[in-house]
Amino acid sequence: MSLLRYLKRYSSEIILASFLVPALVLLLIFQLIPTIWTIWFSFTDMALIGKKLIHPSFIGLKNYVDMLNDSIFWQSMKVTFEYCLASLVLRFILGLLAALYLTSKMFRGKTILAAIFLLPYIIPGAIHPYVWISMLDTRYGTLNRILLFFGLTPQSWVYKRAMESVVMINSWAGYALAMLILSSAITSIPKEFYEVADIYGASRWQKFSKITLPLIKYPVILSLVLIFKEDIDDFTYVYMFTEGGPHYRTELLSLYAYHKAFAYFELGYGCAVGVIIAIIVFVLTLAQLKLGGV
Repeated sequence: MSLLRYLKRYSSEIILASFLVPALVLLLIFQLIPTIWTIWFSFTDMALIGKKLIHPSFIGLKNYVDMLNDSIFWQSMKVTFEYCLASLVLRFILGLLAALYLTSKMFRGKTILAAIFLLPYIIPGAIHPYVWISMLDTRYGTLNRILLFFGLTPQSWVYKRAMESVVMINSWAGYALAMLILSSAITSIPKEFYEVADIYGASRWQKFSKITLPLIKYPVILSLVLIFKEDIDDFTYVYMFTEGGPHYRTELLSLYAYHKAFAYFELGYGCAVGVIIAIIVFVLTLAQLKLGGV
């Protein structure tokens, strides 16, 4: 078959495939090439200053071996998983409650509230810390005023409660992910199940625990995996609110990689930490695909 005849025969498929070219080019430039360079730099002693910037040396697994003896790296690993687990619980519970509210027949005004619930999720992440910084101020913050109103002791949210503050910001900003997944799953449950439960006099808790929860089991697992995967490489809130302090109490792995690469100029080591984060995300992605039956 000649090339001209081939192009004429499959012209529609070629035209459709051509629409993928811009996306593939962007993926290649901003994803694939930087990933390859990051992996390569992680095996070198490249630095952002001095001769090593232009002439880095290949050092093999030295950066990864150094990580095993790096107490700050393990501290960052511990802080990261504490942050992810705390955010996972709060984001899921808030998302589930919001989903149950939006799918319930008992409440009105759900359309307006659904838009309000989505606002934190669609607002750019760089704005969230600025919204919360005034609320968490030690002397004049809204949260401490509420604590004083109930006779409780005000807290130093920016210093002594830095991790709790970052978790609150992240949970408020990201609970809508679970809300969207779970509300769509709950909506897809056939109404006949609840009608039969009403005939037998089932309570709300019985309908939730015996009907709703078992039928949304897989969306629940999916939302948990997605939340954890989203938080494992979180950066914006911690960087803008605490910059990893005080005393590394909020130094997430992503922030540690940034500090190593751009504050201490150890680009090779910072890339190695980034590769570790990528491996964790890759494992979580495989778990997500496995749970999704792909």
